[in-house]
Amino acid sequence: MSTRIEPASTTADHPPRPDAGGDEIAVVADDQPTTGWRTRYRRGADRAAEMLAPVRRDRRIGVAPAVGDYRYSDSFTNQGIGLDAVALAGAVPIAILAGWLVHRGHLAGPVLAFIPATFATYMAPQYIVGPDYLGLPGNNERFFVFHLALFITGIAATVLAWRSIDPAQLRPSTDNSDRRRSLVLFGVVALILGGRWLAGIIDLLGGDPNSIDYLENPTAYVLIRVLDLGIIVPAAIVTAFALRRHRPWARTATYAVIGWFALVPAAVAAMAIVMTANNDPNASTAATVTFVVAAAALTVAAAALYRPILPRAIGPHRPHQPRAAERPAPDRLTTEQGATP
Repeated sequence: MSTRIEPASTTADHPPRPDAGGDEIAVVADDQPTTGWRTRYRRGADRAAEMLAPVRRDRRIGVAPAVGDYRYSDSFTNQGIGLDAVALAGAVPIAILAGWLVHRGHLAGPVLAFIPATFATYMAPQYIVGPDYLGLPGNNERFFVFHLALFITGIAATVLAWRSIDPAQLRPSTDNSDRRRSLVLFGVVALILGGRWLAGIIDLLGGDPNSIDYLENPTAYVLIRVLDLGIIVPAAIVTAFALRRHRPWARTATYAVIGWFALVPAAVAAMAIVMTANNDPNASTAATVTFVVAAAALTVAAAALYRPILPRAIGPHRPHQPRAAERPAPDRLTTEQGATP
């Protein structure tokens, strides 16, 4: 028994889907009498063919995509390519570096862990809720558990990083630096509200949204605004006020919020670049330039914030120093520890 690959349109058992939006292929088994293990092999091949076919052919590069077929339009597919590029080139290396530094006991480890952790927590829901399940073909629901695991892992890593940081060791620790950081956070909030979402909010409140992004995928459009306006903006505002009031936890929160700004704006810029490169009808050169400039500015701000802890990370290993609350009181020291009898 042998198998061959044919266009789905010539296969009687697997007629082409009218909503596939492109060419399809299907795996076809030759009709030859088989017995015993050959029969079982053929049945297994038929079941595999039913699972994998029809597979949509990627119209841009002319080859069949991988197992994952997200229910995305062409525009959202372009955005996904840009997002995945930043995840692979940015989030993954930083996560590896953070894990190595945590293993060596450096303060920079959990602080750097905020960057990939907040990135995963923010992006994973968009892979779960964002696809157009009712309007487009695909199979991304098969990866629900994987994306849910990424989301849970991102939250857990954020919490563990927070609990592992001693705010007293974060630098710089002056009042002036706290005020400067608060101004940066207020500026970022103004950029998100005024430069990114204000027009969209007005459009939604009008009752008849006509934004291109909304019409492309209303669910993803609203989800992103919930994440930005319901989590990121309030977190930035609360952290900025806490910095101005010199709250002990404010510096840790600053690293978490700025850690989010380190990669997410870069991902948005990468999405716009891919859309422009692929001649996406929803792409805009002006918007692409704006996103790239904003991403560069926020990445530089994040690098400036993280810079004071990096020399400690690349320097010689230093054993963990217990916090003041963990150190034994002088009157409890034993003779072996150097106390006077």
